[in-house]
Amino acid sequence: MTFTHILQRGISGIMGAALAGGALLLAALAAQGAPMDADGDGLVTLQELQAVVPEATEELFTTIDTDDSGTLDLAEVTRAIDMGLLPEDA
Repeated sequence: MTFTHILQRGISGIMGAALAGGALLLAALAAQGAPMDADGDGLVTLQELQAVVPEATEELFTTIDTDDSGTLDLAEVTRAIDMGLLPEDA
């Protein structure tokens, strides 16, 4: 087995782990935010957030959306709950 072969196998393993981690992240958001993530895509839109937290404003959503993607992922939702911006049962 050559060094290049070993390196390629290592990179493949890392990529596989990253993909699995991404799938786990989406599953965690779906499990944690099931009522919030109405369409089950692993992301929360302003409309989905407002369905669960009616008092959530567009300004609050923009504050929570730290990567400016227009949706909230698990990390952003968790951070917002930890900071008291969203209720724990959101």
